[in-house]
Amino acid sequence: MGEQHRTRTPAGIELAWRASSDAVHIRNHAADGPKPGPRPGLTLERIVTAAIDLADSEGLTAVSLARVASTLGSATTSLYRHVRSKEDLMVVMRDAAAAPPPDLRPPDPGRWRESLAGIAWQIYDLYRRHPWVLQVPTSGPPSMPNELLWGEHMLRALSRTTLSSHDQLRAVTLISGYVREQARLTLDPVIADAGDAAAGDYFRFLGRVMTPDRFPMFCRLFGDQASTGSIGYTAEDFQFGLDRILAGLAELDRDGHARYDPAPVSCDHLQSGVPVENAGEDHP
Repeated sequence: MGEQHRTRTPAGIELAWRASSDAVHIRNHAADGPKPGPRPGLTLERIVTAAIDLADSEGLTAVSLARVASTLGSATTSLYRHVRSKEDLMVVMRDAAAAPPPDLRPPDPGRWRESLAGIAWQIYDLYRRHPWVLQVPTSGPPSMPNELLWGEHMLRALSRTTLSSHDQLRAVTLISGYVREQARLTLDPVIADAGDAAAGDYFRFLGRVMTPDRFPMFCRLFGDQASTGSIGYTAEDFQFGLDRILAGLAELDRDGHARYDPAPVSCDHLQSGVPVENAGEDHP
């Protein structure tokens, strides 16, 4: 048999998982109180926290290993024991800033629409508190601990619906993508700062370049003054799209057949690449 191909996990993702594990350990032992002795030295958690604070106050372009080191009163070279590059640091920052709050209430599968709506709004608010997160380049399927934790909460909300496993994953992807892109739209500087004057300029421009023969539907729609009052993006706009997504999932749930299975499933088969339905079989 040919040897199974394994790709190397990017260093930033490995660091994010380490940082997430460290954060869980610290949170679980917070009640123990500080240990006696000198103040702990430089840690990955302190580096990431300082970098996030810097990005929140001055933007992502202000973040560099030298600037973070200066903030912590350390030499730049001392950071290299924990993180090798700014790119790796940004990956860890992005995941840490988007972490679910420790006191997040478990979703209620019996009220899955309300639970999903609440999760979507919390992620949306996280993006607005840390707008630079949307500037960090990403690629590939979700692989960061905290983005997967948000997905875990969504899957728990959907666990007693009739949606198949595949459709539940599709729903998580759909909601996650919707929230991310709507937050990006909200934070667009032109839209975020748009007042009446900006809206007037925009619609006057469209009135100059659009003609009824090429854009009859737009021209008809813009004849209604309610459609030309603002170019801003509101909470009502976000809720409108979210409601449409949830209504579609509810229709899919009504059309399905109950598939709820409360039995826990191990993730061990993922390491071998063997499908779960064949995980108990012998493989060469």
